[in-house]
Amino acid sequence: MTITKKILFGYGLLVVLVFIHLIFSLSSIDKMKQINEVIAKVDNPLHELARQFIDNLLGQEYYSERVLILKDRDSFDLLQRRTADSDSTLRQIVALGGAFPSVRDLTAKWTDFSLLTSGSYSSPESVIALARAQRVLLSEKRKKLIALAESVRTEVYADQNRKIQLSSAIGARAYWVLLVLGAGAVTIAILITYLFARSISRSVGLLKLSTRQISEGRFSEVRTINSRDEFGDVSRSIADMAIKIEHLEELYLATNPLTMLPGGLAIEDTLKTRLDTGVHTALCFIDLDNFKVFNDRYGYARGNEVIQATALIIREAVTDLGNKDDFIGHIGGDDFVVVTSPQKYEGICKSIVDGFDKKILQLYDREDRDRGEIIGKNRQGAEIVFPLMTISIGVVTDQNGSVREPLIMSRRAAELKEHAKSITGSVFVVDKRRYNEEENAYDG
Repeated sequence: MTITKKILFGYGLLVVLVFIHLIFSLSSIDKMKQINEVIAKVDNPLHELARQFIDNLLGQEYYSERVLILKDRDSFDLLQRRTADSDSTLRQIVALGGAFPSVRDLTAKWTDFSLLTSGSYSSPESVIALARAQRVLLSEKRKKLIALAESVRTEVYADQNRKIQLSSAIGARAYWVLLVLGAGAVTIAILITYLFARSISRSVGLLKLSTRQISEGRFSEVRTINSRDEFGDVSRSIADMAIKIEHLEELYLATNPLTMLPGGLAIEDTLKTRLDTGVHTALCFIDLDNFKVFNDRYGYARGNEVIQATALIIREAVTDLGNKDDFIGHIGGDDFVVVTSPQKYEGICKSIVDGFDKKILQLYDREDRDRGEIIGKNRQGAEIVFPLMTISIGVVTDQNGSVREPLIMSRRAAELKEHAKSITGSVFVVDKRRYNEEENAYDG
């Protein structure tokens, strides 16, 4: 059984418990939310509406007495407004709390009361003309309505308390259930983790030994774990990695100490790997023009500064404009190589040319820099005027996979570099010639 299956099996129960935990939590929260919504949208507004209804009834009685005393139209208008407000408020009470018995009683009493007030409060004169017995009757009915409205508030308040208690009970029950489920899940997780850790400790120890052997350079001592699970796969991968690291060590033993860039063996291996795996490739051969004259005039120390500065310019160009897997190599002397993709070489080459032309002037003495040339001797010993250093780049691409041999690209890049050196100034030249199968076959 693979480790994945072991983990899935072992943690299956834990997942079920967590799922139950989640469902119960959401269910309890939803119930509490529904209860709280009813309280907020029904009970609280209903309680407030009942209070407003009582205020309207009291205001109605106040303004009826005021009409009787002052006999003015303003008081009568306020009386009418209070009566209309009472009727509107009651309709809202019925819409929200029609299920409450006290609301039904209040509605029935209000109907009778409305029939009496519709005639009694039709005009200021009708209010003034009311007999004392009629006014007493209206006042008593009004008091009964107020009492019923108070009953509504009491009933709503009691219902609200019941809902709050129910919500609290749901919350308390959810707390204990979730506590038990959570504790169970944690216990199972600890148990599974312990058993799993104990079962794989030996494999981990063997893997640690393998990695230590690799770090110490003992690649041939790395052994694999003979199992069919993921640890066996990892162990075999580590063994393969050890072989590749050993090979890379051999490649990078040829690293140039001046620039710390890999040399010819690494360049050839990189180019071959890219072509064999079908990765579209551009090979850039880079050479300095008139470097020997600079070396002869200023000495090898200043010459080394030029080489290091050139390496830095190339690094920066590839880092800023190239791909993550691009390669920079130092063949030796003033010859460099960049391996990149066909989409990236143009920007890299332009950056190298521009950067070199700006940097190289700083490495000449002021006298030579101002004159724009230096005087050197040819092989016959005659003094000749040489221009300041420039950089030449020959670029060859694999032309969408038509090239399969590194030797073809290397040879053509070298030819292009020599052609670039014949051109005045810093330039890069790209190979536009077509390849053919005979050339591949010959070089193979």
